Amino acid sequence: MKTTVEDTPVNRPEQWMRQIWLFLWRLALTVAGAYLIWRVRTILEDVLVSSILAFALVGPVNRICKLKLGILASRPKRLLASLAVFIVFFVLVFVAAKIMVSPFEQQIRSLRMNHASMIAAAAWVKFGTWYRTLPPILRAFVERQHPADMIPSPGLWVSEILSRTMSTISTIVDIILVPVLAFYFVLDGRELRNEFLGVLPRSRWREAIKLLREASAIMRTFIVAQLWLCVIAGVVVYAFLKMFGMPSPLILALLAGVTRAIPIIGPIISGIPIVLLALFQPNGFVLALKVLTFFTIMHLVESKLIMPKFIGHRIHLHAALVIIVLLIGYEFFGLLGMFMAAPVAAFGRVLVNFYVVEPRRRAEAAAKIARESTQPSLLIKAN
Repeated sequence: MKTTVEDTPVNRPEQWMRQIWLFLWRLALTVAGAYLIWRVRTILEDVLVSSILAFALVGPVNRICKLKLGILASRPKRLLASLAVFIVFFVLVFVAAKIMVSPFEQQIRSLRMNHASMIAAAAWVKFGTWYRTLPPILRAFVERQHPADMIPSPGLWVSEILSRTMSTISTIVDIILVPVLAFYFVLDGRELRNEFLGVLPRSRWREAIKLLREASAIMRTFIVAQLWLCVIAGVVVYAFLKMFGMPSPLILALLAGVTRAIPIIGPIISGIPIVLLALFQPNGFVLALKVLTFFTIMHLVESKLIMPKFIGHRIHLHAALVIIVLLIGYEFFGLLGMFMAAPVAAFGRVLVNFYVVEPRRRAEAAAKIARESTQPSLLIKAN
């Protein structure tokens, strides 16, 4: 029997070393990719938020582009449609924010006019009473301090100003960058997809296009489901606040509906200011207790029952799995991770079906067909 060079025991250590080096290279590439993603995580967050905004606005743009608008070509028509949709969206956001803040502004203004001097006088009296209760040694130490010693050094002061300035600049850049990226995603979505396909081998284009369509369908379905949940939350909050006799129930319901887009903690974000506003109304303690009880029950029912079941039904995930991935997303990536956990899990299920389940089913079907095709020949030989 002839033995090849590859089958000799001498070459087995070389094969093992080759496999070890291949594993080390893959491990190094994985670690390098994870480190790169970690370093650019803030940029990826901006891209992700821009993608969410683009998915929310691309539907109206596509509907406008389907209309027959004179002799405009497709490219200028899409540009004008994108500009119009974005302008209308941000005008509505500005107006809604101004409307939602108005009840709290009125309450704060009345508090300042009626109670500012009383609160300041009471605070000063309480401070004086507290200061007189201090031990004599401590009071003597405070009185010996020179006012200049209590002022921070110029270096710390300048460092604090620079830190806050850079943080403010970064926030402003993010605020500007997100809508700009979203606008380009809506305007040039097809061109960006072609750019992505250009870096892949041509043999992979069909499966890449299929996966991109699946991801787009999941995101559109998820955003529509979130919008429906926001509408439902707004209607329910309006009904109960109207029943409780809260002022401006429609505006507060709008606030609750908008903040509901933040999973799990959305009702908490809107509930806290509404409860504080209820405290300053006539019979404020009882009213605040009613509002607090309502938001607590709504939060539990919405986050544990309605939202997982509704979202899971729309993107084909079990409700328990939706809750688990939301908690995992928050643990690793905060609020944005919590928001994106469900669609990411749904797309992960698509990848598993595409690359694991479907190939296995095709292989089993092919094996079954091969067995069935060999049975007649075996019967003929037997006869």
